[in-house]
Amino acid sequence: MDAPRLSKIDLNLLVVLDVLLREKSVARTADRLNLTSSAVSHALKRLRVLFGNELLVRDGRHMVPTARGESLADSLPSLLTQVEHVLEAPEPFDPAYSNRTFRLAAPDFITSLLPHLLKLISEEAPGVRVELTAFSPTAVLEMGQGRFDALIAPSFKQKDDLRGTPIGAWPWVVYGRKNHPAFSDWSLETWGNFPHLQVSASASSGHSPIDRSAVEKGISRHVGAVITSFSMAAPVLTRTDLLLSVPSIAMDDAAQVYGLERRAVPFDLKPLELTLFRSATTGDQPEIRWFHDHVAAAAKVLVPSL
Repeated sequence: MDAPRLSKIDLNLLVVLDVLLREKSVARTADRLNLTSSAVSHALKRLRVLFGNELLVRDGRHMVPTARGESLADSLPSLLTQVEHVLEAPEPFDPAYSNRTFRLAAPDFITSLLPHLLKLISEEAPGVRVELTAFSPTAVLEMGQGRFDALIAPSFKQKDDLRGTPIGAWPWVVYGRKNHPAFSDWSLETWGNFPHLQVSASASSGHSPIDRSAVEKGISRHVGAVITSFSMAAPVLTRTDLLLSVPSIAMDDAAQVYGLERRAVPFDLKPLELTLFRSATTGDQPEIRWFHDHVAAAAKVLVPSL
């Protein structure tokens, strides 16, 4: 006989059957489940139809399982335990006792966020470790595949397998050494007259947002040097007349340490908006939400006041 379809099975019947097979008595089963004997007898009738088997037969004053009933008596307890486990709410995440490693993918200019994030986490979860991975063109795909727990990236049209939360917007700022000659007479023309430093992580010269906006104003810039990381920028700026035009989140901390001066970009340019992404499939886990809350809180510290 074909097995009963899952859509026709009432899980409550299986609970009754499990107790019946152990108690071998309608009355004791009714007492255990706080049901009437009539309700248990009715459930047994339905179970016999469902399985196409007597399941339990009367032997004097007792009930004896059939071979099919004996087989079910062996498998039902573990089956019902598994069902209960599936229906249980996930275990709460206790950061104080966690030693999990959280992986965050982000552009290297976001490193100024890391000290704030580590401070927030260490206060609640001294055993937690954060692993920062450089952003790459494949980061969005890898995020969807579950390689990272969080991704910080410039805002873009979200994919179905990602969920995003805006974490802030940062204006574009020009940085240069202390007493830089350009800053004594700051203007669009002055910005274009001095050589510029560029980080290779940004778009190539002539195609970045800063260059496109400058061209619209009828001016272009000369890129005098290209470096591979934002961490190299401050030492270079300190000892040259190069200028660096980047979102403020990339350089504000280093500018304070190295005594750099800053000016607003001398033309309209949309601020850099960043979004914190999580996986649509794994991002609802309590520990992932906890980590995202802390990343967002750390970013909030860096968002410039309006």
